[in-house]
Amino acid sequence: MRTLTDTELLARYAVPDHLVLGPSAVLRARDEGVRSHLPDGRGVAWQVPESLVRRAAIDAELRDHPVNGSLARRVRSTDPAVVWPRWTQCEVTAKLLGLPVLSWLGWPGLIVPGDLARQVRVDFATVDDVLVCCGLRASG
Repeated sequence: MRTLTDTELLARYAVPDHLVLGPSAVLRARDEGVRSHLPDGRGVAWQVPESLVRRAAIDAELRDHPVNGSLARRVRSTDPAVVWPRWTQCEVTAKLLGLPVLSWLGWPGLIVPGDLARQVRVDFATVDDVLVCCGLRASG
């Protein structure tokens, strides 16, 4: 049987059917999947096969949440549709590569540098009002 590529795995699992949105405390207590927490007290859990958990990460943000001034200056945009995908991709990349969480704030425009981007695969999904970046550390 052929092994699925990372791109195929993301196409299969980085979809709303594999994302659970609910109160953060409930998701944490149930030890639900790979998780991210939102500023409004909710969280998102990504349900992936056990074989992927060790190389999976997500980050989520409220899709239309206003962008604060300092973040807008970094990205050179106040548009949530521009800022939140970049922010979440940077955070997922940092999580997957073991980088200090805030080390990526210095990346120009919050764009993942090419040498780091080649080490991960990401895809985006939307659940209700939440944008979720799902990522896998590249499998070689």
